[in-house]
Order: sequence, then C-alpha cells, then structure tokens
Amino acid sequence: MAGQINDPHGANAPVASKVEDSWGDLSSFIMDHVTAARDSRDRMYKQRWDAYERTYRGMWSDQERTREGERSRIIAPALSQAIDSISAQIEDAIFSRDQWFDAIDDVNDGERDDVEGARVKLVEDFEIAGVPEQIAKVILNGCLYGTGIGKINITRREVKTVAQTPQGPSVRTEIRPLVTLDAVPPWEFVIDTQARDLASAMFCAHETFVPKTVIWSKQHQGIYRKVFVDGAPAAETPTPGGQPIYDQTRQSGEYDGSVWVTEYYGLVPAKLLKGRAEVDADDIDGHGMVEAIVVIANESEILKAQVNPFIMKDRPIIAYQHDIVPGKFWGRGVAEKGWNAQRALDAELRARMDALGLLTSPMLGADITRLPRNPDMRVRPGKVWLTRGRPSEVLEPILLGNIDPNTFNQSSEMERLVQVGTGAIESNAPLNTDRRNETASGISMIQSSALKRLRRSVWNLERQFLNPLVRKSMWRYMQFNPERYPQDFQFRVAGAMGIVSREFEQSNLTALLSVVPPESPAYQVILKGVVELSGTPKRDELLKQIEEMFKPNPEQQQMQQMQAQMAMQQAQLEMVKLQAEIEEIKAEIELTREKTRHERITADLEDEKIDIQAANTVIGREKARATFEQNEIARQRNEIDAKKIAAQNRAKKSPK
Repeated sequence: MAGQINDPHGANAPVASKVEDSWGDLSSFIMDHVTAARDSRDRMYKQRWDAYERTYRGMWSDQERTREGERSRIIAPALSQAIDSISAQIEDAIFSRDQWFDAIDDVNDGERDDVEGARVKLVEDFEIAGVPEQIAKVILNGCLYGTGIGKINITRREVKTVAQTPQGPSVRTEIRPLVTLDAVPPWEFVIDTQARDLASAMFCAHETFVPKTVIWSKQHQGIYRKVFVDGAPAAETPTPGGQPIYDQTRQSGEYDGSVWVTEYYGLVPAKLLKGRAEVDADDIDGHGMVEAIVVIANESEILKAQVNPFIMKDRPIIAYQHDIVPGKFWGRGVAEKGWNAQRALDAELRARMDALGLLTSPMLGADITRLPRNPDMRVRPGKVWLTRGRPSEVLEPILLGNIDPNTFNQSSEMERLVQVGTGAIESNAPLNTDRRNETASGISMIQSSALKRLRRSVWNLERQFLNPLVRKSMWRYMQFNPERYPQDFQFRVAGAMGIVSREFEQSNLTALLSVVPPESPAYQVILKGVVELSGTPKRDELLKQIEEMFKPNPEQQQMQQMQAQMAMQQAQLEMVKLQAEIEEIKAEIELTREKTRHERITADLEDEKIDIQAANTVIGREKARATFEQNEIARQRNEIDAKKIAAQNRAKKSPK
C-alpha cells in the first residue's frame, strides 16, 4: 500500500489547542499570494492554453471562428502533427538508449564506484516508479503549452521481487521508499508573478482536485490534520483545457466528491509557523521567512504545515521551457510557434468547405406567384414540382460559380508555414509545393534543419529538467533510504546530450585507433581516452592495466635502439641513392629540354620553306597571267593590222 512519508522533523505532531484557532492567518497569507498569482496567470495565458489544447485535440468551439458567417468546423491536423512529431523526437533522443542519464562523482572523491552503483539502482527505481512515462507527459506539455512542469514525490511502496531458493522461486515483498514524478499541467501550477525561474520565486504551488477518500486516508495515517473537508461543487471547478466544466457529466452546482487541494512550496513568515511546526533558528533567513511546505484544502483548511524537510532545502518542483522566452517563466511551445499559420490554414479550409456547400447543394429561384400555396421547396430525387405554367419559366437553378483552384496551393502553403514555424519539417508536403521532397538529399536537408532547432529544446530539457530531476531524486534516496544509496551528496549529472557527446567523441577516438599504429606513442593516449569516455565501472582498473601494458622493457628498449640505428643507416644509404637518382633525372631532363629546342627550330625552318614555296607559286601565277595578257594584246594588234590591210585593199579596188 502506498503512503506519504511522514515529516522527519515532526511537523505533524499535535500542537497546543491555543493555536488551533489561528491557522487562518497562515491560510490567508498563502491564499492571498496564490490567488493573485493565479489571476495574473489566467489573465495572460489561460485563453491561449485553452485554444492550443482545442486545436491539438480537434475540439471546435465558437472561439475558433475566423469570420462571422463561417459554418464549417474543420480543424486541420497540421499543428497537432507538428506537436506529436517534435515530442516523439525528443523522447527518442532521451530514451533511445538504456543509459539515458549518467551520474559522475566529483573530482575530489577517491571512491568513484559508489555513485556509479547508485546510478544503476536509480535507473531501476525510476522504472518501478514509472518516471519515464511521466517525463514523456512533461515533454508533451512542454511542446503544447511551452512549459513542462513536474513534481517530485517521495512515497513508500511495496516492491515485489522473485528470488531463487532451494525450494524454488519465491516472491519477496519489500516496503521501499520510491521517488515518483507527476506531470503538472500549467493551469494547475501557480508561481510568483515576477519570478523568472523556480529558484528566484518566492513561492510556487500546485492546485488540483484530489478524491476525498485520499484526504481521509492521509488524515487517518496522521499525515494530514483531522479537519473537516468536503467536496467542491462543479461550479467552483476551474476550466482546464478549454472545457466548459471540469466534468461534463455533471451539471453546474452538482455535488462532487473531490477536494480542491493547494500544495504551497515557498517562503512564509516564521511567526506563522511557530507553535504549528518545529522551526530552527538556522531555517529562518534574514527577513524572518522560512522555506515551508503547506497543504490547504478548499482554499481554507490547512491540512499540513511544515518546514522544508529535505536535506538540501530544495523545492520538489522542476520545470523547463521548450523555447526560452527571456525574462519570463513561461516558455514558448510548438503550438505557439505555429498558431498563426494554423489559424490561416483553418480559415482557408473552412472557406473552401463553405463554398462547396453552396455549390453541391442545389438552390432554386422561383416565381412565388406561380407556385401552389405552401409549397415544399425541399429537393429530392423523383420529386414532382407543381407549378402554374411551364416549370422552366417558374423555377430556375441558381449557380454561384466554381471554387478557385488556387485555394489548393494556398492551403499547401499554409501547411508549409506551420512546418516552418514549428521546426517540424516533414516530407509529406506535395511535390509541386516543395521540390526538395523529390530527392534524398533534399529530405536530408529538411531533417538537418529540423534537428538543429530541436537540439536547443533538448538542451533546455536536459539542463532545466532532467539534470535537476536526477540530482534531487538521488538526494531523496540518500536521505530516506541510506541503506540502499551511499551518503555521497557531491556528484555531477550528465544527461542525454552529454552522453551523446561522449559517445560521439569516443567513436572518433575509436576510429583513430584503426589508423594509428600500435607502436606509436599516440596509440596509448587514444586508447586511454576511449576508456575514460566509456561508462564502464571498471575504468580505473582498465587504465592501470593500460599503463602496465605500455611500460617499456629494458631488453626491448635495447633492441629498439639497435633497430633504430640500423634504420638510420639504412635511411642514410637510401638518401645517397636517392640523390644519385635525382642527379640522373636532372640530366635526363636537360637532354630532353635540348632535344625539344632543336625540334622546335627545325619545325620553324620547315614553316619558312613552306612560306617561300607559297610565295614562288604566287609569283609564277602572276608571270603566267602577265604573259597571257601580252599575248592577248599582240593578237589584238594583229587583228587590227589585218583589218587595216583589208581596208586598204578594198580601197584600191574600188573605182575612183
């Protein structure tokens, strides 16, 4: 049977009756601060959180309308898919290895095996307590609302193990303290309004409904004060997740058997705890405040009040921002980054569906003066329309046009903007919208860009949530289960990304071992680095064995010196031989150069001969042309002379 661990400082011990009536002062001080902080939180964030959850779960409400005449209620799954995708990637980055965190002892501690053994036990206890499942819920809350919050509890629980005996297997039951983790939704968490983180906050509180039977059980065990508590009506229930009431199966004002419990973790005036809890002088700070834990039922009755019982005086609340918002406690989640694009996508799809309704449902225009009285205007197959005159003249279908096909491309673009805004770049966009989806290299580029943005969120989760979770859980076990865990409160925590970095460096060193020869001095250094980066508990023994293995042997050293001298002489001979070969190569190069120059001169002379021959050919051609012209002139002269002689002869023969 599970039960809360009682206060080790005796805070639940009975107090004097004279202070029974003054519990109201403490309750008023706490609830005044909590109520003011809750109102401020709801005023700034509650409406956004409700809208994010409705979109994630596909729940439509009047607040989802993007225009007054909108009838369609469709909600596109783009943002929901991005939230699931990123949360799944973060979970895979953390829990894909069995060793999803590591505890490293401090440098000054000579015994390092104790913390390593405690780490193995802590992993086992985490699995029994269901801590990984709660971490997954915290991650989903962080992606959805921007801030993931968890509450660390310490409980006693029956743990059953199977032991092998000579008579056969037997079941052994052990009552063991276990550290559990509860994922806290943001609307159930209240923090100091001006706080930027949990460490700087004056207080923080967890408000939730608890079944009345649980309260009665803890009162019976002496954990809570025996005061009258009753269930709250439904009308006084907060509205988480945008739902109209806490439980939709009940009407407003209907009785409920649950109690509104406020768990306050923070500073309270020391004078309000005097007489109610043991307050040491060391617990009071300079302002007269004490770090306390107070549980209040229905915002009025104090069930428990005690000084912080934990040895490190730390608060059992841890939180992380999915994306850091400087100066704010509440972070920025996936839903917030893709919200505007999601709204635009929903508006586009709803407008298209409204237009389809106008196009697919037939509409008629009718001459009311030519229709029978009280006509049934509903359209159905096989209906007979009664008209006074030709139906084509009385009835006329009304068409409003067609849907613009560009709306399909616009909706694809809106989906792409959701992916760009959230960082959940997927390859499911149409090819005509994102051409990178056609190639493997394009998809690789998409994944590389998404992983770069995701790595920052994983770092935030590790630094702000996982490391404090491991550290505080180890402190709780060391305090409440000292027989199982060592009393070594100084250690370091390496989360998922730290383990990945170590594994990456170890893989690089292992790759170097394959190219570095074993006789090289660097081989020993690399081998020691591989062992130091490993997670084995026998690292120190392995390092000692490596040192012994690489210690030099005198005979081996002498042999190595002789080999070195012989190698030096051989190197000198090789050098002389190499120089001779170099001189020979130089001579061959010079001879080749001279041959090349001679061949170039010969080629130049051949070119000149060709030019002279060409010139002679031209001159011969010109001489032949001149001879031809001279012959032609002589022929013409002969013809002229012949004509003259003929003319003279004719002249002599003619009578005078």
